[in-house]
Amino acid sequence: MIDYGNWGTSPRRPQRRGGLGRSVLVVLVLLVALGAGYVFVRHHAGGERASAATVHGGVAQVTTPVGQLTLGACIDPTTSEVASFPQQVRSDLAEAVAGLAQTGQLPTSGPGHGPVTSPQPSVSLVVRQVDTTSFSTVSTPYSANVTIPGVPGLSESRPSPGPANYDTLLRAWSAGYQEVAAARTSATAAAQQAQQTVSAMPLDQSPSSLSAISACVSALLLTTPEAGQHSYLLASDLEENVAPQLAGSFDGAPLIIVQACDSGNAATCQDLLANFEAEMRRLDVGPITVVRPEDAAAAIASWIRTGRSTP
Repeated sequence: MIDYGNWGTSPRRPQRRGGLGRSVLVVLVLLVALGAGYVFVRHHAGGERASAATVHGGVAQVTTPVGQLTLGACIDPTTSEVASFPQQVRSDLAEAVAGLAQTGQLPTSGPGHGPVTSPQPSVSLVVRQVDTTSFSTVSTPYSANVTIPGVPGLSESRPSPGPANYDTLLRAWSAGYQEVAAARTSATAAAQQAQQTVSAMPLDQSPSSLSAISACVSALLLTTPEAGQHSYLLASDLEENVAPQLAGSFDGAPLIIVQACDSGNAATCQDLLANFEAEMRRLDVGPITVVRPEDAAAAIASWIRTGRSTP
């Protein structure tokens, strides 16, 4: 007969001496073993992932991505300046784009632990000229549009033998090296063609042409491609003899002005500059840098490479 009144109060079974301690010990041993196994697996799996990340990272880090420069230039060839001024600016632009050619053998190692070569951004250059109808959408021979593709930088030297994954690292580096070498070849061919295009651009030096200077800049703002880092250049004496025509926006992009001052009157030229700067501020221009024609070659060479007048 079951005594329900004593349900749950029956005497506990005697446990063997030391049973609880040994059970806890066994559990602890199992946990330690499992933990060690987990750490071992994580270590080796993590090591494999680290190696893979190094390899993949090596592929990504062998080359440095290029940027994009979108440049617009206005040359003023009107007769208020001496004829040599626009000719020299055209020559400076042609030499600057030619300077984007990559010459010599691509090295396999850089100094110390630094990069082998630096990246060169792609350059899209639109050149227009100041005349009576500077804002016109009619295509004329007095303009040029050239593009030089960018060249990735080679950020890693050729790997040295020794690591267990040397073959993998070498394959990744070789692929990056070939990518940079091919880009250099393409950039060189494009730079040489761009030099010819800009050099062959005729100058509109008709005696009847007026100086619609702000109109030329406005047309650049509306016609240069949207992508890339924008920067603009104007080569002119800033003697605008038509009503200002303002359109578009710099959106904060910089403007470099190569100002001719053939009159030799510093006050007059400074007044022309101040008036023109005020017009450009209405178009949300960024920093304005003024360069004398004597310094134009170096400034234009830097501008083509970096979008700035100085390196």
